[in-house]
Amino acid sequence: MTNQTDFTTKYIIDAKFKIKGVVEKSDIVGAIFGQTEGLLLDLDLRDLQKSGRIGRIEVENISKEGVSEGIIKVPSSLTRRETALLAATVETVSRVGPCEAEIKLVEIRDVRQTKRKKIIERAAELLKEWDTKSLESSEIEEQIDTDIKLGEITAWGPEQLPAGPEVDEDSELIIVEGRADVLNLLRIGVKNTVAVQGTQVPKSIIELTKNKETVTAFLDGDRGGTIILNELLQVAKIDFVARAPEGFEVEELTRKQMIKALQNKKSAKNASESENKVKSSKEYKGKDAALKRVLDKLKIKDPTFIFEAIKTIEPGQGSGFSKKGEKLFEMPVGELFSSIGDHKNLSFLIIDGILSSRLLSLCLKMKLKFVACKNKEEDLKIPDGISIFYF
Repeated sequence: MTNQTDFTTKYIIDAKFKIKGVVEKSDIVGAIFGQTEGLLLDLDLRDLQKSGRIGRIEVENISKEGVSEGIIKVPSSLTRRETALLAATVETVSRVGPCEAEIKLVEIRDVRQTKRKKIIERAAELLKEWDTKSLESSEIEEQIDTDIKLGEITAWGPEQLPAGPEVDEDSELIIVEGRADVLNLLRIGVKNTVAVQGTQVPKSIIELTKNKETVTAFLDGDRGGTIILNELLQVAKIDFVARAPEGFEVEELTRKQMIKALQNKKSAKNASESENKVKSSKEYKGKDAALKRVLDKLKIKDPTFIFEAIKTIEPGQGSGFSKKGEKLFEMPVGELFSSIGDHKNLSFLIIDGILSSRLLSLCLKMKLKFVACKNKEEDLKIPDGISIFYF
């Protein structure tokens, strides 16, 4: 049977089950239809499937030692609210035939978000192919130069970080964000660079900075660059800071812009004071302004990590941070209930999902200060002592 909603599915409900007995897939599907019938008149599964608003329910089932376990997938073209209600309804199924059953939601995936991501990635590939086929003579020379420099990039340290060939020999060190930054600096003959490859600074780089006479952090002119700079200033020996112009990345700078940025580098102390001054005077607009007001009440010195986390959160994921802004975890929202208690120093939670009463209770128990989410359960009351922001 072909799924009639293949081209209109917006969300997929993923739920895991555990049944004390050996059952077939058809038994599980039948139990879901039978035990949810009449619970919510507007969301009767049979009617929804007939009208094409939900697709065919798929079950992956493995039986072992008298216990059946697996995954249930329910494609939905309903609204977000209706889909969440449907997921909650499926969780109420407690028996399959004569066997006890437990069904728990893993996540609700936004299929459209995945498609958008694939479209963007494919568009980037097409543009790259297009650019390669339409190179001017000057661009061809530049491409040859880039290919030569690419051969000079080495894999440094236990983490195999992108680096220039002279990172160990030179008494000076330049720390950048990624591989493309190392490549761009190689184009102007700078070979003593190493990339951190993310916001968490590798221990090998921290140790390397202790053995260098001069260490310069050369970072992008955006929030990501600021986050990495704050981390570097806390854990490594940084003497100078150079930044790309605001809104630019090091990898896209011209030869002239890179040389100018390095010549205009500031001492680490002055750079830190300058960053704090910019943050305090920056103007926020729209939802950013509303978020800033919430965070100001919490007296967070540097809320940049929260803005960045909300901006980059993946569909169906949850991220947790400590009081100091350290990222503690990133996992599917459905796994938070069983894992969130392991992080005793959790202070801030960002979830791409709906705040339920169950999750709120866990947050209150752990004395969280702040939760950012897409929405909350209907009629859910938020008590004093915790700040909630809807993005």
